[in-house]
Amino acid sequence: MERKTPVSLPEGYVDFFKELENWQNTQQINLKRDTTVERVPLLMLLANHHEPLLRIQPLDIDELRYRSLTEDLTRLIESARPETHESMEKLRQNIGQINFKEIPEQLLNGQDEYFSELADSISISVDLLVFVLDHTLRPFLRLAAEPYNADLELDEFQSWDFPTICPICGSRPHISRLRSQDGRRYMYCERCFTEWEARFLQCVHCGDAEPGDIKYFTIENDDAYQLYICEKCHGYLKTFDERVSGRSTDLFIANIETVYLDMLAREKGYTNHDS
Repeated sequence: MERKTPVSLPEGYVDFFKELENWQNTQQINLKRDTTVERVPLLMLLANHHEPLLRIQPLDIDELRYRSLTEDLTRLIESARPETHESMEKLRQNIGQINFKEIPEQLLNGQDEYFSELADSISISVDLLVFVLDHTLRPFLRLAAEPYNADLELDEFQSWDFPTICPICGSRPHISRLRSQDGRRYMYCERCFTEWEARFLQCVHCGDAEPGDIKYFTIENDDAYQLYICEKCHGYLKTFDERVSGRSTDLFIANIETVYLDMLAREKGYTNHDS
């Protein structure tokens, strides 16, 4: 059922991301058919190295497949957003300039200068270039992360206690959920769909757990979508409370739909500490 958000979002905004997620899910299924993912002792590696898995063992993907899917995604974006036609065409015409072997590492390490130079050479917006390459990479990341979902759900901080770093791909999460059966908090990575537990009443950014420092608020008639704030570091975290809603939700889309909570937090002087 379509969720009615308390704040009006641009027409087609959420629908575009739903179409994008469907495309990514399809590509992940296709990749899974002919890709063998070798499991490693994840919890032991995390405990020993204190680094996300894909920094310990970099992602090894088929460069030609990555290139082909990038071209495919440009057509989806162009179809959904006709105003991007010129940029998508430029990207396709200059796709030979992109080194698909090194792109995953550059994306996961947030190498802004690298992408600025690449975007300049293609003559397109760096934000648009990163958006295309990042979202094309995500089916590969999700396939790599999939075998470890159960391990992380059961770990309870024993191997990984860095709430704002995904233990698989190293990305920063922007939303969490409170599990319906027990209220335990699980952080969510929208890049690789990994979830890992974080302490409930503790700031995920600075670790503060002093009484009264951690608060949350909601928008009227939207009680399941909560904004947790820390008065010490002025950080915030969006949270979906399954106990209130009585159901689970697609956190990838929930993060997109709740952009109004990001705006509200920033208006009040809070930050997600992304930079």
